[in-house]
Amino acid sequence: MPLKFDVKYERSKKKIAKKISLTLIEETEKLYKIDPSHLKLNLKNIVCKRDKQKQSVRVLGNDGYRILLTHKDDIVYFQDIMNHDKYDRLTKDC
Repeated sequence: MPLKFDVKYERSKKKIAKKISLTLIEETEKLYKIDPSHLKLNLKNIVCKRDKQKQSVRVLGNDGYRILLTHKDDIVYFQDIMNHDKYDRLTKDC
């Protein structure tokens, strides 16, 4: 399944990479490409009225950050990367 990165994801990735290792983020992306259901990713489905295909994965080696993603036309779009506080706020009233 092809993987694409939204502009917002790329911006967030640069910003978050100052706090955590960019290598960990890239390893997470690679592992998702190889095995999206791998236990280390802690894949979660998000109940969202606007986007029924929304999910999130944990950044490897860092429990404090998650990556939001969605599926459209057999393509996976990484949408954003954020800490748990922002993640909880955004997914609460999706």
